[in-house]
Amino acid sequence: MIMYEKRIKCLLLAICGAVLVGCGDGEAVHTSAEPAETVAALAESGEAADGEQETSESGEAGAQEGAADSGEGAEPVPEANFMAPVEMDENLKNQLAEEMLEENEMDTSVVESAPVTKGCSFTLPEAFSESEDIEGMYVTRRYPIDASTIYYVALGRDVALQLMTEETFKAQAEENFRKEYGEEIEVTIDSFESLRIDGCPAFRILCHYQVGDTQISQLEYAINADKSYVITYSQTSDYDRMEEYEASAETIHLEF
Repeated sequence: MIMYEKRIKCLLLAICGAVLVGCGDGEAVHTSAEPAETVAALAESGEAADGEQETSESGEAGAQEGAADSGEGAEPVPEANFMAPVEMDENLKNQLAEEMLEENEMDTSVVESAPVTKGCSFTLPEAFSESEDIEGMYVTRRYPIDASTIYYVALGRDVALQLMTEETFKAQAEENFRKEYGEEIEVTIDSFESLRIDGCPAFRILCHYQVGDTQISQLEYAINADKSYVITYSQTSDYDRMEEYEASAETIHLEF
């Protein structure tokens, strides 16, 4: 069941890779005020360019050696100019995200006045308790026979999260599965809603996907404040706890 837990976490973290940013490792604590930092995607593209430079240089060296061995003269190949790895600071990243939000007429309140939060709280369904193996994971007393789980994570402030759409969530989730496990797993979005929790913009996402013979359903809440809080309720087709999950979700509140 360890692989199952990893897949739940993978889909959860996919939400943080929307549009401009890739998410870092989240600190999975119930009411943490110490978020993990996010990484700008442009920095990753800079690293990729650096890698291309190394490949290009080694290819050019091989070509020149081959010409020397055959006795043929060859003009030196000019070096290509590649962009060095870029470190995008938080202010620039937020500025770009804000511009995209304005251009697409999306909610900019998280940029304008994100409140300072101490954490996020919610009431666990009666059958759940904290996992001994994964921090932030809550499992049933009959786990792993009943593989229903609840996962909570607090991440660093991510203005670009507000740019997320149903299409980007689905695409990023499927891409994460493909990279992590080498499998094509189709994620079906049953509903994708924008709402507000304690005055902060949030998303409610209901989705399902098939892993082997098992269908997994997930109800996910992502709150975008001065930190990003994500709660994911998961169940297999063997157990239906969605009513309990909905009741728990109604108790989600930010702590100021």
